[in-house]
Amino acid sequence: MFEEKNAEDIFEAELVFHEQADGRMVAKIAGGKAVLIDVNDLGRVKNGERWRVRLQHHETFAIASLIEPCADNPVLPSTLGEALRISAPPAPAAPAPAVPAPPEAVESVRPAPRTPVDPRRIVQPSDRVALFVDGANMDWACRRAGYFIDYGKAREFFQAGGIFYAGYFYIADFSGQDPQQVRFLDFLAQSGFIVRRHPVKTLHDEDTGEPILKCNLDTEIVLDMLNTVDNYDVAFLFSGDSDFERAVDLLRSRGKRVYVVSSVRQLSRELMYAADKPIFFIENYRPVLGRDGRKPEAGA
Repeated sequence: MFEEKNAEDIFEAELVFHEQADGRMVAKIAGGKAVLIDVNDLGRVKNGERWRVRLQHHETFAIASLIEPCADNPVLPSTLGEALRISAPPAPAAPAPAVPAPPEAVESVRPAPRTPVDPRRIVQPSDRVALFVDGANMDWACRRAGYFIDYGKAREFFQAGGIFYAGYFYIADFSGQDPQQVRFLDFLAQSGFIVRRHPVKTLHDEDTGEPILKCNLDTEIVLDMLNTVDNYDVAFLFSGDSDFERAVDLLRSRGKRVYVVSSVRQLSRELMYAADKPIFFIENYRPVLGRDGRKPEAGA
């Protein structure tokens, strides 16, 4: 059973579940397919725990019914781990990615500055401020920083006395019916964000027929940044993805100031070089941005 590479051929598995910003506990199986815990089992799994589960497949995700926790969370045999293609980033353990495949891996570009920069140093009272949040990338950034961001706090903090134009939050939508995600999206809307949900689609490789999950939110983000360019003076881009390098270059050429908010271990060099300075490393802002309640477990 575990030698099969097709996700639909996996009906039972041992999976590690990680919490992400919207409260979901998510694991992954072959091809990057997300596994959500059955609503009847919510609350039983703690962040980073490994469970044996039974899977019910849908087109772009699977539902896991819990069977039993794995004793002492043993490491999976290499053959099984390869078959399931489980991604286990080094640490700290917490949110699972909100897209079928994790963002590009980037090395640490530099240590976080010792003195956090107050956004009020760079935002003037007459500046119109916009926030663009790459939800999937920030889930990874928060995991690496060791805490979840409260985006209501983030909106107020980065508005910094300027004029709030808009905040956009981009998230992949696997099922469209998950109650935890709905509550999170409601919170974002009530905090002043425009929520962009993009459904995950299944494509098939022309040669092999293997299913490929796609959800390109980067394009949506760039389109919104460019289409609204006349409505803001300062943009805070919550992402470390190098794919935004050229968009940042273009916006800055039009007189916009674009600052990046990311984790030290998530920020690509390309984006670091292109963005206005300073870079806002979230490791430095836990006291002001940290969300009360659920927090990732710190790790090495």
